[in-house]
Amino acid sequence: MKRLLSVLALVAFCAVSGNAGAEEKSVPAAPTLAVPAGVKIMPHRAVYKMALGKIKNGSAISSVTGTMLFDWGDACDGWAIQQHMKLHFIYAEGDQSDVESSVVTWEAKDGSKYNYNIRRQTNGEVDDVFRGRATLSPKGGEAVYAVPKDKKKMELSNEMLFPSAHTMMIIEKALAGEKMFTKPVFDGSDDAGSAFVSAFIGGKMATPQQTEMNPDLAKSPLLASPAWPVRLAFYAPDDQTGQPDYEMDLVLQANGVARSMTIDYGEFAVAGVLTNIEPASDVSCPVAP
Repeated sequence: MKRLLSVLALVAFCAVSGNAGAEEKSVPAAPTLAVPAGVKIMPHRAVYKMALGKIKNGSAISSVTGTMLFDWGDACDGWAIQQHMKLHFIYAEGDQSDVESSVVTWEAKDGSKYNYNIRRQTNGEVDDVFRGRATLSPKGGEAVYAVPKDKKKMELSNEMLFPSAHTMMIIEKALAGEKMFTKPVFDGSDDAGSAFVSAFIGGKMATPQQTEMNPDLAKSPLLASPAWPVRLAFYAPDDQTGQPDYEMDLVLQANGVARSMTIDYGEFAVAGVLTNIEPASDVSCPVAP
């Protein structure tokens, strides 16, 4: 469950390799770090209702309910992402637990810098905290953890992307009609810090006529953008099995909005349905001389 919050930032958080993409793990050096041409992100605040999707026979999970708040803000020279999720689990044997996660990140628009603060707790007890800063350039980079103290530094390859840059690359590939690519993505959300993410992009979809939870959302200008079904497979950096840790399906729009998502952990899946969306507050950015 550790990366469930970072996949939207990949969308990432939402951080979305293996047999289908193994031949692409050797990828060229990072391109010039910049927002891809033709990609225009619309800062927004979205609320998703989370619930148990499919479940395998014999699963220890019998029910999942909750909400996720996602805020993609424009911070002038960077993207400010905030995610907060609360999930209530009911297990087959009757036990229950509440899992809460929060993610606060800032990512430079040129893809060169990334600050992250991730916190997870179960039943009010803190499980994990990861906090630090990372930098990238065409020559490579590094992540420096402030918490936990024993993490210290981690080298990053020149192929690495941060979550927002990865999301924009998905949109760029979709607009160009490309169907698949694999990239390593650093989000700092667990002990490994990064994952290989294979993206599989389907055909362009029409604008939505309605949504499952609130038909009035279809009237929102934020949902008037073309979209693509995207499947993301997440692999550990040292994976030798060819099997993903988990997979994610989402409907991703050209403006960065995710209409829906399903995170598949194999034994069970958690589905998120958009229930509310609004533009983020406008920011006043200084004009370069």
